[in-house]
Amino acid sequence: MSRDETHGGLGWGFLQCVWAPVEKGRGTGSWPFWSKISDIVVGDVILHLRGVKQEASFVGYSTAATDGYRTMERPPEPGAWASAKSFFRADLKNFVAFRTPLKLAGIFSSRREALEEYFDNNKQRGEVKKRLFFVRQNGRLQCLNGAYLSEVDSKLFDAMFALEMLEQEAHRPEKTVVHTGEQLSEVRSRIGQDEFSDEIKKLYGHRCCFPSCPIVEESFLVGSHIARWSDNDSLRGHLSNGLCLCLMHDKAFEIGLFTLDNEYQVIVSSRVADQYSPFVASLKFSQGQRMRLATILPSAEALAEHRLRVKFVQLASNP
Repeated sequence: MSRDETHGGLGWGFLQCVWAPVEKGRGTGSWPFWSKISDIVVGDVILHLRGVKQEASFVGYSTAATDGYRTMERPPEPGAWASAKSFFRADLKNFVAFRTPLKLAGIFSSRREALEEYFDNNKQRGEVKKRLFFVRQNGRLQCLNGAYLSEVDSKLFDAMFALEMLEQEAHRPEKTVVHTGEQLSEVRSRIGQDEFSDEIKKLYGHRCCFPSCPIVEESFLVGSHIARWSDNDSLRGHLSNGLCLCLMHDKAFEIGLFTLDNEYQVIVSSRVADQYSPFVASLKFSQGQRMRLATILPSAEALAEHRLRVKFVQLASNP
């Protein structure tokens, strides 16, 4: 949330980054909504809520270009936080403006029941509850003062935005409503994929499941679909349709340099028959080896769809 687009001055504006002081000043402690910036990872979707009172609106979304980090660099216009010695920051890219800004007052009014239910359920989670940008006070919903960066999961997103209502507008001549609905659907899809990725990483113990791969560093792991998110609605979000791979093995799997058979053994593509790079050599060496499996096995349907999509032809075994 921000009152205006400037928000910090040149290079620190509302569309360039999210930032906050590490401490309130003079050792008086931090604020949990500020430290949430440290949890941002590259690729996260950031919803922008700008304005005050009746003008507060969701105006678009960005993508996190960096992980959240701490810096001694200072915004040129720190405002009330001029005394802060260091700041949390995460850089943003690719801002997409909603064709029609979505007024927060309208969302609080039309989606009140769903938002109150989410609020009550979240409150019951105790110490693991999410930091929300709104509260219920005096019988009404309102922004929580100082909730600069808060969390939106798929359930909260669905509580805020009635996508099915926007989709019903598809036959109306005003195209802006339809366009905004399509943009929201894209954001909802990305939030769902991020949540799926996190669950897949947990399922595989936060390590690459390719045989003998030593990668366990979180920043180099991807929890991705076997059958792509956009290709198969029935498998979307199912943990049996995911693998946790490092960046290199994920890319190799995506473009079809290797896949798995129905016994979960690595099979390598004939496309690399005449290639001899160290990475390709490691793929060839792993042919026939079984993937590291989790408690939920990869879906045979998803694997078959992957082989079909990449037009897989297996590398012939050496005589």
